[in-house]
Amino acid sequence: MSNYKIHTATELWQKETCLPSIPTFSQNLDHILGNGGVQLGSLTEVLGLPGTGKTQLCLQLCASVQIPKVLSGLNAEALYIDTNTNFTPTRFKEILTASLLKCQKIEPSYLFNEEEALDRLHYINAFGIEKFCACMNRISVFVAEHPRVKLIVIDSITFPFKEGISVQKRTGLLFRQMADLQRIAMEGLVAVVLVNEMSTRLGLSGGAVVGSLGDAWAHRCNKRLLLSNPSELGGSRLALLLKSNNAPNLVAKFQITREGIRDS
Repeated sequence: MSNYKIHTATELWQKETCLPSIPTFSQNLDHILGNGGVQLGSLTEVLGLPGTGKTQLCLQLCASVQIPKVLSGLNAEALYIDTNTNFTPTRFKEILTASLLKCQKIEPSYLFNEEEALDRLHYINAFGIEKFCACMNRISVFVAEHPRVKLIVIDSITFPFKEGISVQKRTGLLFRQMADLQRIAMEGLVAVVLVNEMSTRLGLSGGAVVGSLGDAWAHRCNKRLLLSNPSELGGSRLALLLKSNNAPNLVAKFQITREGIRDS
């Protein structure tokens, strides 16, 4: 007989609500995400048109995961899988330093070494489908060897599958990889953030801009966050929570500054 345990709804609720989260440094964004940020043990999809701040949000989360425990942070590390050469070391260093200096301002006893802080981000260039699949095949081993890694960013999940692969093969690969990521997230209590792009879906009455990879993909993540370009709101951007397993659909204003993600 299979070895399994039956849980009560109370036990599941207690487990879900006690999991820590990685803050975005925007209270508005943290509020609509429903857990004070991106929760460990979950998969979060960030999608939007080019220039909406998807990579900037990911860089902020990679910095935020290092918030010290004295400030109720995780004091952890991150893994950044770059499939589209979006990662910029100079920009990450700028956001990281600003974020940790803000922590130091709140708690003067907190001291950090910039070089050591940079070492807490692990970076993989996974440009091309072969490199990406090789990386995904090793990701569970990497997490097991680096237990302090509590955030995995894939920027973007779409890019490796743009050319040279059939839709059927792409779907099979993606769903197997998603199953692996879900297992890593739940068993290792790791937050997984997946960047997705937008595509045009043609219909009888015209076209609509939707997230790439199809409708089936849209149900694989725990949360989907859609970002918009700056509007006439004084440079503010909007984030819409399209889907969540524990929060209503809400909209939040935020902005991207030199120091990173902040409230408008």
